Amino acid sequence: MTAGAGAVAALGAGPAAAATAADVFTADEAGGLVDSVLVVGEERLLLIDAQFTVPNAQRLADVIAATGKTLETIFITHYHPDHHLGLSVLMERFPDARPVAHASVQPALAGAAQAMLDSMKAALPPELFGETAVIPEALAGDALELEGERFDILGPMHGDTEVITPVHLPQLDTLVGSDVLYQDSHLWTAENLTEAQLDQWRASLDDLEALGAGTVVPGHRTESSANDASVYAHMRQYLDAWETALAQGGSADELKAAMIAAVGELPGELFLNRGVAAARR
Repeated sequence: MTAGAGAVAALGAGPAAAATAADVFTADEAGGLVDSVLVVGEERLLLIDAQFTVPNAQRLADVIAATGKTLETIFITHYHPDHHLGLSVLMERFPDARPVAHASVQPALAGAAQAMLDSMKAALPPELFGETAVIPEALAGDALELEGERFDILGPMHGDTEVITPVHLPQLDTLVGSDVLYQDSHLWTAENLTEAQLDQWRASLDDLEALGAGTVVPGHRTESSANDASVYAHMRQYLDAWETALAQGGSADELKAAMIAAVGELPGELFLNRGVAAARR
C-alpha cells in the first residue's frame, strides 16, 4: 500500500519483530515529495527524517500524536533542508524527543541549518518555515535503537549529495534509502555533474540493492509510487540519461529538453531545473 500526499502507509512487520510497523508519510509536491518513516514500537516511536515545510510537518505531527505513543528519537539522514527544517514543528509538539544525526552528517547540519532556513524563508513564502533551525545531536555509534531493537545506519553513502545515511530495518524487511533513492520523480542532480560522482551514486545503488529488502522507501516519490525494488531501475535509467545529456553539451534549455525526452514529464521539476542550472552556469 502506498500513501497519498500528506498521508501515511503502514508497511507492516514480521510477527517476531518488537517494532510493529514502519509507516511512510509522504509530503505533497510543495513539500518536496519527501518521505518520512515512522518506526512503531509497542509504546515508543522512532522517526526517520522530519519533513521540509511547516504544513507537512504539522500533518506528520498529527499522525504521530494519533498513535498515542511516545516519540523518542528523530533521526536526520543528511543535511539537505527538505529533510530537517520541519524539526522545529516536531520539537514544539514533542519536546522530549531527541533529534540526532550520524557523526558524518551532524557537522554539516550544525554549520548550515540556520543559513538554509534563512535562505528558504527569503526565497519562498516565509510562513512555510519556522523561526529557528533545530540542530540534531551527533550519535556516538552506527545504529538506532527502539525498545531494545537495533537498526543499522548504513554508509555514509553517496547519493544526491556526498554524505547520506540510509537505515536498514531488517526486522521489518524494510530499507529507508533516503536520497540515495527517488521513485517516479526527477532527481536532485545539482551535486552530481561528473562521471566519477555518478559512478559513486551507482555504487551506492548496488550496495542497497544487495540487501534484498522487500520494502524500499526512497527519499522522494510520488503519491502513487510503490515502495519496492522497482526503484533501482528508475534510478539507473535516470542517472544514465543525465550522464548522456551532460556529455552532449548544448545550452541549459537543450539539456532540460534532452532529459525530458529521455525520462518523461515527471514531478519534481524544481530538482531538474536546479541540476540544469548547476551544469550550465
